[in-house]
Amino acid sequence: MAPTHLRGGLNMMFQLATTLGIFIANMVNYGTQKLEPWGWRLSLGLAIVPAIVMTVGGIFLPETPNSLIERGSKEEGRKLLERIRGTENVNAEFQDMLDASEFASAIKHPFRNILERRNMPQLVMAIFMPTFQILTGINSILFYAPVLFQIMGFGRNAALYSSALTRVVLISSTLISTAIVDKLGRRVLLISDGIIMIICQFGKNQELSKGFSVLLVAVICLFVVAFR
Repeated sequence: MAPTHLRGGLNMMFQLATTLGIFIANMVNYGTQKLEPWGWRLSLGLAIVPAIVMTVGGIFLPETPNSLIERGSKEEGRKLLERIRGTENVNAEFQDMLDASEFASAIKHPFRNILERRNMPQLVMAIFMPTFQILTGINSILFYAPVLFQIMGFGRNAALYSSALTRVVLISSTLISTAIVDKLGRRVLLISDGIIMIICQFGKNQELSKGFSVLLVAVICLFVVAFR
């Protein structure tokens, strides 16, 4: 549904929503930690709010033009496309959708075709990109940051502050990526950020002094920036 020149940035909005959700959850945890002994129940229970919003929002969520065309409702698809684009001059784009739908319908054994050699690069990327994304260890930082910072020698409150800092960095870097992805291209961001993440992994085992712990927090923040 997105215009082609904005698709990269709008795709990043998914990541932005995720990072905002993590930050809000972190702030909720911070606010409920002193509500003994039932604060953790409130923290978990508040998850019902976004769940309700998503469920109710799904009821009012419109179909996409492509989906309507695929199911034979071509006229509805055209009207929806006109409403999305804000103009009746959608002949070329609508025809492209019709041609793509007809071409896809003419393909026999589409799932078997995915395994053909000519489609293997796309298949490999589709599988291994998200796999390696998780294997970078980013979840250890995003979800266990307070524990991680406590292990590094920070007190309980300081650990939560440091965790909140990584969330702010996460949101800021996502906003930056959203703004520049359609200008620089996804390939450039992938390669440059990958190099930065590799550099952040280098180091040696040593005692975590106060100064080194602060440096480690800075490196973690840089790692998070590169990840987004």
